[in-house]
Amino acid sequence: MTRRTAVEWRVPDRRPQATELDARLLEPTGRTGRLQVLVDHDSPAAGRCPGCGWVSTSRRGDCPSRVIALSLLERKPLPAWLAHLVGVVPGARVKRDSAVDRRAEREALDGWPGLFEAPVRVPEPRRPR
Repeated sequence: MTRRTAVEWRVPDRRPQATELDARLLEPTGRTGRLQVLVDHDSPAAGRCPGCGWVSTSRRGDCPSRVIALSLLERKPLPAWLAHLVGVVPGARVKRDSAVDRRAEREALDGWPGLFEAPVRVPEPRRPR
């Protein structure tokens, strides 16, 4: 029996930098822009990403731009090997948000000037334990 490293413990040799990411991820974009990044960086096979040329893709979907776009679309935290980019990519996060974090974010967003007054928010329902 051969010993292989578990998939979740494999880390790419080189950490991606902010300059290597798709420029559309570094500015606030909507869902359509993130989907376009996902499509552009979807490599059909292992090897080199067709969008940015990221070389160390050992399996499909290892391109950092694709992984970040997918986590933003699914509203999931960034994986550990991309956690250092959380301050660079708007909307990215490393851990799950608590109710206090979400409330603070909503209050900040509601305070922005807009065309209309923000609707009154109802409190989150309490989950049974």
